[in-house]
Amino acid sequence: MNVTAKKKVEKDIEKIPGYAQELAAANIKILMAANNLDEIQNVERMKGTDEPYYRMKFNDYRFLLHLDEQNNLVTIRALTHRKDSYKKQNLPWRK
Repeated sequence: MNVTAKKKVEKDIEKIPGYAQELAAANIKILMAANNLDEIQNVERMKGTDEPYYRMKFNDYRFLLHLDEQNNLVTIRALTHRKDSYKKQNLPWRK
């Protein structure tokens, strides 16, 4: 799959601890190697929207993903700590 990330995500990765940065990089590689999101174990579709939003769990952090099936493109919309992941302000379709 093709993977892109918002600029804010790149800045957020720099702010998290080193071990989490390594996990984030590893998960991005997993996304790039996958043919579709269904074959990745720690990815689930988000509830509450008709848009194709997914979350990817790793350790105490979450990637919020948007899938563009026509272009086979995954956009990483946000990187958040698990305690803040599902608050209204962090969900892209509620903004």
